Amino acid sequence: MITGFSKSPGQRGPQHESYEEKYERRCKKHESLLRRNNRTTCRLTGKEAKEPAQNPRQKEFFRRRNLTIEELGRTKMMLPPGKRGTLFPVNCSDNLEKIPPQTYLNYLPNIQPHTKSIQHNFSNIFPLSKSSQAMLVMDVPKNCKGTQTTKELTSEKKNSCQQTDCGTAVLDKEIIQLSNYLNEALHRELVLKQKMVILQELLAMLLEAAEKSWKGQFNEDKLKCRLSVLENQLQICTQNYSKRGLKRILLEMEDQKQNYEQKVKESLQKLLEEKTQAQKEFQNAQRALTVAADDCSLWKDQLDNLKKDWSQLTDQHSEVKNKLHVLENKLQWSDTQNSQLQQALKDMENERANLYSRINNLQEENILIMEYLDEVEGKLQTEKNQKLILEATTEHLQKQIVTVPNEVLSWVTSKQNVQSEDQGEKESSLREELQKRTSQLAAKKKEVKSVLISVIN
Repeated sequence: MITGFSKSPGQRGPQHESYEEKYERRCKKHESLLRRNNRTTCRLTGKEAKEPAQNPRQKEFFRRRNLTIEELGRTKMMLPPGKRGTLFPVNCSDNLEKIPPQTYLNYLPNIQPHTKSIQHNFSNIFPLSKSSQAMLVMDVPKNCKGTQTTKELTSEKKNSCQQTDCGTAVLDKEIIQLSNYLNEALHRELVLKQKMVILQELLAMLLEAAEKSWKGQFNEDKLKCRLSVLENQLQICTQNYSKRGLKRILLEMEDQKQNYEQKVKESLQKLLEEKTQAQKEFQNAQRALTVAADDCSLWKDQLDNLKKDWSQLTDQHSEVKNKLHVLENKLQWSDTQNSQLQQALKDMENERANLYSRINNLQEENILIMEYLDEVEGKLQTEKNQKLILEATTEHLQKQIVTVPNEVLSWVTSKQNVQSEDQGEKESSLREELQKRTSQLAAKKKEVKSVLISVIN
């Protein structure tokens, strides 16, 4: 090995240092460079950051909150020079909360356009020293003294309120509390934006450092290979070899070259095979993906169809439910009708039994009436026979009138007249009774016929 090309220890690390140790040493050096304060000659310590011009929107924001901050430039000038225009440490996220809010405002003057409205309430959110509190001077206009009160007047104006454009009264205490909440939210937004900016810078620096380290590693490996080749060539050139030795060395080098080429070819062949295999797998994966996409589309179509079928089934189910309710109502109505019909049938059966019993009674009465009529007809026949006998006797007596004296004749005629009158009265009474019985019998027959017709129907 040739040691004449080695550099001093200040320029490069020790020769026995490995690549990992060298990488760790460089990372530590890079981190130490990142942690130090970014003070350069181009940044003057006494140079003030220009205040952003207030646009009409900011002025309206300040006017609605009745806030004015004066001597902001004076407060910035009174800050220590080490805290103006300096960057925060990179990996100190926990220390960001300990830094005073004035430094946030000086560090990021252009992130938040309304930082002036936030600065007046930082003393309530972050505890500041007396000197920093004395830096801020509040100036409230005379026509707006009702909204912001000092600590001495809070006890006197606890219940004071203001009227909005809508006519609703709002307490000053609520307005102050709302302004505090808004200021706190704005401050948190400012801190988050600041952290995001720092993280973006860190990410850019890390990406750049990674790219540089990768390129440096690659260049270092190339230089190492180049140096090893040159050292071997120099070692071969410095040594005195014979022709046979040189031939043997050349042959060995040729063999090594061929072996190396063979190994390279094999590795390239393996790489090509792996590439083709990967391409095949990729094609298979693409095919599987297309098949899966087709299956997914089919499943989606089936899902849509199932959803439609499900909606139709739900509609049909609701219709069937409605029909079932209608049928249940009809069934209840039919049950009630059936019960009513059964009750009516029972009533009809009872009425039929009553009618049958009445028919039997009427038939018995009819039989009795017929028997009575037969008896009356028999009596009439006997009466007729007696009348014929009487007529025969009267004729016989008329023949004997000639011989009988006139007195006897008158007595007989009077007696005969009396008997004829009695017989006529009896016959008339019997005829009347017979007519009554016949009329009653006809009425009974009609009634029986009507009952039979109703029972048959």
